[in-house]
Amino acid sequence: MKNKQGILILLIILLGVIYRLTLSSNGNFIFNMDNSRDMVDVREMVILGKLRLIGPSSAIEGFYNGPFWYYLLGIPFFISGGNPYASILMEIILWAVGGFFLLKLVSRWGILSIAMVGCIWVASNFILLASQYAFNPNPVIFLTPVLIYLLERYLEKNELVVSIFLWLLAGLFLHFEMAAGIFIPPVILTSIYLINRKLLYKKIFWIGFLFYFLLLLPQLLFEIKHNFIMTKSVMTYLTKVSSSGQSYNLLERVRTISLSYYDTLLPTFMNFKLFTSSLLLLFFAALFIQLKQGIKKMDQLFLLNTLLITISFTGFVLLPINVNRWHFDAVVVASIFITGFIIKSLADYGKSGKFAGLGIIITLLIFSLLNVKNYFSALKVPSNDPANFKNEISSIDFVYQKAEGKNFKVYTYLPSVYDYPYQYLFWWHGLKKYGFVPEDYSYAPDKPQYISGKEKLKTGNSPESSGFIFLIKQPDQEGRRHLWENEFKKMELISTEKIGPNELEIRKEI
Repeated sequence: MKNKQGILILLIILLGVIYRLTLSSNGNFIFNMDNSRDMVDVREMVILGKLRLIGPSSAIEGFYNGPFWYYLLGIPFFISGGNPYASILMEIILWAVGGFFLLKLVSRWGILSIAMVGCIWVASNFILLASQYAFNPNPVIFLTPVLIYLLERYLEKNELVVSIFLWLLAGLFLHFEMAAGIFIPPVILTSIYLINRKLLYKKIFWIGFLFYFLLLLPQLLFEIKHNFIMTKSVMTYLTKVSSSGQSYNLLERVRTISLSYYDTLLPTFMNFKLFTSSLLLLFFAALFIQLKQGIKKMDQLFLLNTLLITISFTGFVLLPINVNRWHFDAVVVASIFITGFIIKSLADYGKSGKFAGLGIIITLLIFSLLNVKNYFSALKVPSNDPANFKNEISSIDFVYQKAEGKNFKVYTYLPSVYDYPYQYLFWWHGLKKYGFVPEDYSYAPDKPQYISGKEKLKTGNSPESSGFIFLIKQPDQEGRRHLWENEFKKMELISTEKIGPNELEIRKEI
């Protein structure tokens, strides 16, 4: 049986990797503001040697996640020479690693649980999206199974190496997404207290915790260096919340977080409402049965994932922050674990339970196959997403080809104003394929510098100027594009083209 389980696990991972590689091939992945901003920052680290003490910004203005997402992203950047697709491959590798530990853990519950969890891990819309664009919270999804594995192993074996890696991973979660990572230490501590509280008094525990503290040092050094600017930002945010005049309503907050959690579970379970609602009801039934047995007799893996859900949910209710879908990343994975336990519990109720579990899995498999089919069908239709990497590259290629080897200026309209995707891609793709970057590329002429160290980057050859000015315009979602277009009205309009979702103008400098 173990061999069959191992073969099934490897087959599921292999199919999932092939599926993701196929969907992201030929530039069919997302390269938006967040991704490109991160790549610009990583370029500054790798090319210009400017190390960082902070990472991407958080939901609180002036407060930043830790820098280790940038250092992780620096690995595919360095290996590939800055190719954005390398970061997608990294996400797919992390997905496979997380999937292996996820399926390895649920394998104790049998083949049916492996099949159930495997379907979700491969076909889930929410999980799939995380491997189709490089975003700092995504590693939390993929590495949560590794965290659960290390936590359970530490509780059972009390090994120094496991303690160190457990707390290191907890620290990394705080770097990747603070709103999710902040709850991991309470989960670890509560698990130890409930299952084996003697570990709290062992030297191994404190050595491991020291490594967690070490991962906080970059932000602490940044705080000291910048007069505790992030602490002041948090205090300002809390002051605004308290002075907003809105009293704290516990029931309303519970309702809001519950709806956010459910809205995140839906795409996790392929927008299958009946399946999602049924699993929630079955989870509460399983939790009631397990609690009746007492904490000591509870299934340990079920307990650990229930603690992760409960502590995170409680924290979201109590903390005065806006909760986004990616804040539930670790909670979602814990919920996937729970589905495996539910199937196992049904199978324990004799033939009727096994038939019910098998029926659920067959229904989910059919739904998964239909979901995969829809994604493959969408792959045949050109994407109309302005943030699609292929569309961005097509616009850049068009500009270079129209310039016919001569230099030019190019300005880009994005609803976000700052044109980080094109700032990065004109440097990477233009330099790599055409041998030079434009003589000017920005969101508008003569604007303050918003990318530090840009003048220190290689610019390649210096061909004679064509006198052309190219305008790349993404769709006007905000109704403000006309204000940007006013900058160029006096320039002679030569032609207008449509490249995918983008409108491109060729103008002549006066």
